[in-house]
Amino acid sequence: MKRLHRAGDPYPVLVRADLIDDVGTLLRRHWGARRVALVTQSVIKRRHGERLSTGLARAGIDAVTLIVGAGEDKKTLRTVETLYDHLVRHKFSRDDAILAFGGGTVGDMAGFVAATYLRGVRYVQIPTTLLAQIDSAIGAKVGVNHSRGKNLIGAIYRPEGVYIDPSLLTTLPRRELRSGLFELLKYGFIGAPRLLRRFANDELSPGSSALGEAIADGARRKLDVVRVDEHETGLRRILNFGHTIGHGLEAASEYRLLRHGEAVGWGMIGAVRLATRRGRISETLAQKLEHTIRSVGPLPSLRAMKVKRIVAAVQRDKKRSQHGLRFILPVALGRVEIIENMPEAEIAWAVGSLGAT
Repeated sequence: MKRLHRAGDPYPVLVRADLIDDVGTLLRRHWGARRVALVTQSVIKRRHGERLSTGLARAGIDAVTLIVGAGEDKKTLRTVETLYDHLVRHKFSRDDAILAFGGGTVGDMAGFVAATYLRGVRYVQIPTTLLAQIDSAIGAKVGVNHSRGKNLIGAIYRPEGVYIDPSLLTTLPRRELRSGLFELLKYGFIGAPRLLRRFANDELSPGSSALGEAIADGARRKLDVVRVDEHETGLRRILNFGHTIGHGLEAASEYRLLRHGEAVGWGMIGAVRLATRRGRISETLAQKLEHTIRSVGPLPSLRAMKVKRIVAAVQRDKKRSQHGLRFILPVALGRVEIIENMPEAEIAWAVGSLGAT
């Protein structure tokens, strides 16, 4: 088992194949859990629910399963209110806990419910997608979407633990796996260049030791950043590499055309092209970086999308500061810089270069 956390960290982050079977034992050992609300989706329950439920029962933990719908369009206050209703109906108290068992949508919503129900109850992240395992489950960001932007409503609320089981990825659809790989590649740009080498040299397939090691690399890099800056006042901003344009693409397409990682993939290419246009990196390095991004797999065409609509969505992004829109650009292999007040015209140029009309 890989323990990615350090002494003094607020919660443990563990990585191990088949870890799902021991979650119940870990919960009882760490904080004596007796009853949990298991927030998940129907497909996750069908694929992996029995294993988790068996382990919880073996540890003497009673679980109430709460099913939420799939998709970013379900990550809303309306869904959160439904979860509150279930918790009240089952008389959940602060002695109980919430288990987020699913991808990023489930983890974000379940964590937000935990942060706000009874002014805060304990919760644990058990991510079942690659994207969640290396990104959304780590860092304590929780929240829901608003009609005018992604994750505009939320909080920083720490879980009691993050339990990452790479074996769960063997049932993940290929497109979902690719989405996670784009996000994983991001860490290579922002301080883990050996991940860039892994993408060039290793077969990162579900169940492989190479993918397990890459997951640990990516999760460790995020922990390193969050440990320094949990509330995104400085260093944590580099985690947004590829996300400014990416979130704009998602919002402009109403979360229907692209998976999150695919949007980030396009966003990273846009950032590379902007860095080249500004003279921050050489043409040679830019070609190498773009080739690495595209090697993950095909990205959906943006031809049906309008530049003006995307740029308008980008301008509403929550990463806007008093100085304007904040942007992250690559400046060397494994190193990025934060740009304040990126001009709208440059963003429009980058979006247009990706194929939007």
